[in-house]
Amino acid sequence: MPRTLERGPAIEAQSRGRVRTFRSLEDRNFRWFLTSIFSGFTSNDMQQFLRGWLVFELTGSFAALGLMSLINGLTGLLLALVGGVVADLVKQRKHVVQIGQGLSGINALVLALLVFADLLRVEHVLIAAALHGGSNNLTMPSRQALTPDVVGPERLMNAMGLYSTSQNAAKLLMPGLAGGMVGFLSDPGTIGGAAYVYVLIFSIYAVSVATMFPVRVPDRTPGARSFASLRGDLADGFRFVAGHRPLAVLLACNPLFALLGLGHFVMLPGFAKEVLDAGPGQLGLLTSVSGVGAVIGSLVVASLPGRRRGVLMLGSSVLLGVALVAFAASTSFWLSLAIILVVGLGQAGYLGLMNVLVQVLAGNTYRGRVMSIYMMEFNITQLLLFGMGILASIYGPRATFAAAGIALVLLALALLARSPTLRRIE
Repeated sequence: MPRTLERGPAIEAQSRGRVRTFRSLEDRNFRWFLTSIFSGFTSNDMQQFLRGWLVFELTGSFAALGLMSLINGLTGLLLALVGGVVADLVKQRKHVVQIGQGLSGINALVLALLVFADLLRVEHVLIAAALHGGSNNLTMPSRQALTPDVVGPERLMNAMGLYSTSQNAAKLLMPGLAGGMVGFLSDPGTIGGAAYVYVLIFSIYAVSVATMFPVRVPDRTPGARSFASLRGDLADGFRFVAGHRPLAVLLACNPLFALLGLGHFVMLPGFAKEVLDAGPGQLGLLTSVSGVGAVIGSLVVASLPGRRRGVLMLGSSVLLGVALVAFAASTSFWLSLAIILVVGLGQAGYLGLMNVLVQVLAGNTYRGRVMSIYMMEFNITQLLLFGMGILASIYGPRATFAAAGIALVLLALALLARSPTLRRIE
């Protein structure tokens, strides 16, 4: 007989009545959790910003930016699925998160020491990208699967919206700070200011680890499985997804959406310098303004009722694609600054709604493994971004960005017209 598949907490379990945007913050436990998560996001966004800037400064190559993404994706691809099994097997997921944040902090501290000693080379940055990507992907399924453990199913939509808001608020604040610090503390044509940013990153990671300790989550009972059954656990996760049609459709669409809609951020350091003639401070401002749009978008997601979210996700993708085409057409820094606000809005709508739908449809038993599959897809996207870097080197970043935006709009409209499964997801 076919195995009965768990459908997860019912989407309609959202609380009735008027939606309150910040209702999950009434829970002290969630406030500690969000503080820790926000600290981790701020460190992560500063590190990603600085890494991209350093690679382009040291090489001047879009292909090198693509290579950085390729390396980061390879390590993530190896560890994301393992991270999902770990999330489902451990008694305390928060300890997995703390270990990962601690390792990322040490990674940043080593880079700071290399810059202080004037020994940093692009190879060091690429190795750090691999280590950071591995740590992130090993722990991210635990971090995301921990959210329902902290707030419960009734507040999950709201909590995930606030989770996404904290992620986008970090992107709003920290790249601008990092870019400003690098520009202010570095002599012209040098990278010395990066060392102080890396020290700050290390310090914030330490705060993230410390503020996770007060989060109270009962020990889980993972069941009779052991780490020796890793292959079977992974296969179980894939079988669950394959038998759950709405979840399977979402996860099948996600890699292409992510490649077309999110790849521009990897290439942004080169686009800012070559097209907009922007320095590190202006690059940070571009990233931060995108974060403003993303915060607005994620707050909207947090306030939405649980209806027609599949359609809203596709609509957000159309908005993102149109904004990318407009961004590619602009050569004015200030006009690009306005357009990237809309890019951030569309990106947050797509990512926030996709994340919520995957979490809710996965259910508690399989959530860790499903989230690891979800993260694995983003690592596949990072591998493909190497090709986008090559295209940007050959045809230029403007043509590459515009082509990605047009393809994203066409894909979203085609699915809206031809995929009843996506249209019916509530």
